[in-house]
Amino acid sequence: MRIGIYGGAFNPVHKGHVKLAEEIKRKADLDKIIIMPSGLSPHKSSGQLIDSAHRLEMCRLAFTGEDYIISDLEIKRDGKSYTFDTVTELSRIYPDDELFLIMGSDMLLCFDKWYRYSDILSLVTVCATTRQGDISISQLKNYADTVLKKEVIIIDFEPFECSSTMVRNKVNCGEDISSLVPLKVAAYIKENRLYTDEYTLVRQLLRSRLDDYRFIHSLNVADSASQLARIYGCDEEKAYFAGLTHDIMKNASKAEQLQIMEKGGIILSQAEKNNPKLWHAMAGECYLRLELGITDPKILGSVRYHTTGKAGMSLLEKIIYVADYISAERNYPDVGVMRDLAINHSLEEASLYSLQYTFMKLTPEKGIIHTDSVDFYNELVISEKGK
Repeated sequence: MRIGIYGGAFNPVHKGHVKLAEEIKRKADLDKIIIMPSGLSPHKSSGQLIDSAHRLEMCRLAFTGEDYIISDLEIKRDGKSYTFDTVTELSRIYPDDELFLIMGSDMLLCFDKWYRYSDILSLVTVCATTRQGDISISQLKNYADTVLKKEVIIIDFEPFECSSTMVRNKVNCGEDISSLVPLKVAAYIKENRLYTDEYTLVRQLLRSRLDDYRFIHSLNVADSASQLARIYGCDEEKAYFAGLTHDIMKNASKAEQLQIMEKGGIILSQAEKNNPKLWHAMAGECYLRLELGITDPKILGSVRYHTTGKAGMSLLEKIIYVADYISAERNYPDVGVMRDLAINHSLEEASLYSLQYTFMKLTPEKGIIHTDSVDFYNELVISEKGK
């Protein structure tokens, strides 16, 4: 028989994996394919791998029928799992069969760096996949002829555009994955609560309340806040949560924002009444306090003052204020300067620069400048002159 060996993390398995296996089997005229979830790979970090038992079971759910053999050979192996060890053992199990090692074109082009690659080639025929517009077939064949000095089967096919990272991210944000993974796999992930963390429910809440841009922005601010917390010695979990929820009321209607502020005891100043762009921050603090039961004053203050800033801000409040300016999707003209100041200089220098930038933008437009922002600016300037 002609037997393919298809290894990978399958973390999780998705429709792209299934389509590739089907295409390879047909185009390489294989009788069976061994699906081999990886153990501890020498090529990749295992930090995000879920328990091997789950990955193995998802492969059983995705690859059904007599054409597939689901193997736990690599999972059971202790320590680093090298392909040489795998193909050596499989050649003993299937001594009378022809073995084909399936891999992508990117892996093929570094195959001569693999552990005992020449010995692997003596036991199997490599079957590499590529796609139109990717690495050319002639380039792959030239590499096989000149470097590996071995015939390699090259199969051109159009992949299903998906990745395991994409699936994990969608699960963690509470988004539907039924179009990306087999239905039984989707049900298994949901039933076993895979690829979730303590913030998953918060992300799901944000997903239901925010538009696409604002949702991505919130995820990015959370990441930036966590990074700044590491740099400046603040609580990373609080920073991540505050960054995640800082815009929770951004897409709410003005009526909803006013309603929850009234319920939360917020009395708007004249400047605030005439500047509705500031309402979402105050309404967000009320939402966290009244609807989510958040009592930490630093988290609540971080959300309330993330737009205006104020004098006497805590470290966490400064982090969220700055993180909002430097999140990954921001592309205003001076964002590079802001990121450099925030990461390589100080939160105070970054805050001062952001206030100057904001004032220069608002003044020609006769925009309202909140007194909290003025107080914050004056505090920073006085502190800078004092130094």
